[in-house]
Amino acid sequence: MSLSAVSCTQVQTSRLLDMADLPLKTTELPEENWKNAPLRANAQYILYGANTKAERELRKGDYYFLSWYDAEPQKPARIEMQYTQAITGADVQTRAVEYNEPREEAGSRKERFFFSGEERAKRGDIMTWKVTLYVDGKEADTLQSFLWE
Repeated sequence: MSLSAVSCTQVQTSRLLDMADLPLKTTELPEENWKNAPLRANAQYILYGANTKAERELRKGDYYFLSWYDAEPQKPARIEMQYTQAITGADVQTRAVEYNEPREEAGSRKERFFFSGEERAKRGDIMTWKVTLYVDGKEADTLQSFLWE
């Protein structure tokens, strides 16, 4: 009888893990209780350093926090967010973050996309979005909102 060992090593690939949408629609902090704790913490984070009412008003908007896994830190990576806004309708806008230099090691990373101030006043709230991860110029993964076409 012979026994063979089977490796359970899993190959890691660069991929998008999660996108959290945390809008800030008011400058009033949510009531202090355990149910509102995450919303209150987010509002405090976004409003930190805004001392006047005008500064706080400019912080209202849509805040997106992206988690992703970088399996190939030696290769360039690009995270591209396409989105539509309430006032501009079907007009697709794009924002991107480039990682052109090698990173120290593979691992989980975070990225943020903020839509507030004058941009939000002119174009409105984010209605739909799609995020694409490119590694070495090739599409590696995509996440999108429910309404993205």
